[in-house]
Amino acid sequence: MLLARVKGLVVATHKVESLEGFHLRMIQPVNGSGQVLGDPLAAVDLVASRDGDLVMFIDAREAPKALPNAYGPIDACIVGLVDSAI
Repeated sequence: MLLARVKGLVVATHKVESLEGFHLRMIQPVNGSGQVLGDPLAAVDLVASRDGDLVMFIDAREAPKALPNAYGPIDACIVGLVDSAI
């Protein structure tokens, strides 16, 4: 799992049927110290995160497996909120 900071909401006028009902968020990957790692990306939000939240996300082949039907055309998925990072 990777860490990211939620940057905002993605508005989609049309979604693939398997993603209906899910919110999309822009996230910025960070390390444990909060330093930016790479470019921002869009992710499916399964945990009702808000702007500024520190979240855990999964990417690549593991991302669709977090969806209820374990299928969807996604590259990243938010799977947890981080209370504190050590």
